[in-house]
Amino acid sequence: MTDKKTLTVYLGSSGHTKPVFRETAKKMGTIIGEGDMKLVYGGMDAGLMGIVAQAALDAGANVTGIIPRRLKDSERMLDGITETIIVDDLWDRKKRMFALADAVITLPGGYGTLDETSEVLYWGKLGLHNKPLVLVNTENYWDDLIGFLKPLPDFDERFLIVVDSVDDVIPALESWSAPPSVEEPDHYPHFEDEITRDTNEPIIMDKPSVENTYYVICALGLKQLGRHSRPIGFLNTDGQFDGLLAWIKRAAEETFITPKCLELFSVADNADDLRDALKGQSHVAIDLHNMKWGPRETKTKA
Repeated sequence: MTDKKTLTVYLGSSGHTKPVFRETAKKMGTIIGEGDMKLVYGGMDAGLMGIVAQAALDAGANVTGIIPRRLKDSERMLDGITETIIVDDLWDRKKRMFALADAVITLPGGYGTLDETSEVLYWGKLGLHNKPLVLVNTENYWDDLIGFLKPLPDFDERFLIVVDSVDDVIPALESWSAPPSVEEPDHYPHFEDEITRDTNEPIIMDKPSVENTYYVICALGLKQLGRHSRPIGFLNTDGQFDGLLAWIKRAAEETFITPKCLELFSVADNADDLRDALKGQSHVAIDLHNMKWGPRETKTKA
């Protein structure tokens, strides 16, 4: 078995996804429990998050949920897990989830899931950690994103393992060759404070990079949560963001994000048209309880 005994799992909180994604989350939780490993996740009972945690519990795992007091997520905490850690905000949650992990596993999800994933890739490229990230590509869900990321100048393939099934996660971790060890830094760079500062200045993504992907997806996730109302735009010159935009469209088709999440940004292939589109962006309110999370899961044994 792998020596990675604490797995942090990033995955969607949507309660409206199709069965294959729900089954994948359940199986991942069962693998963690049966492998005598620990699960760290986002603490919610909604969507795949609730499913992976309950399956891990049912299989005997120690489960730690980390949830931010200041976000609506705290209204949907999963009861009965081993430990619930309440933190102040989204950044505190992400930092704590990463710090506890021996390895990070990403299952299909939406803006929040990609925010967390691209953050780990960004930190790896900066030499701030040597933890593996396994991306589970169920039904080729991540294909467009992977195709977008790999040519980027700051993409470091050492920190991304892609597998097709959760059955491949543990073997992939066992065979992974770690980069040189690093000391834990005093500070991990992040963008939440800059994004949510008191300004209406637009956020424009005009250069493809892992860092900028992390920035703009974090901005979309925070806007989805109502944490800011700044216009967001992609300057898609020569189709440079086609892969990322195709993934966003797939996320909406698979209900990991709501249709209204597609109204949180504008796209144009030239600066003048994008400027006009950004001026016309209107406020979008997203009812997370009904449009995304759905009803609470009924607790059942795996």
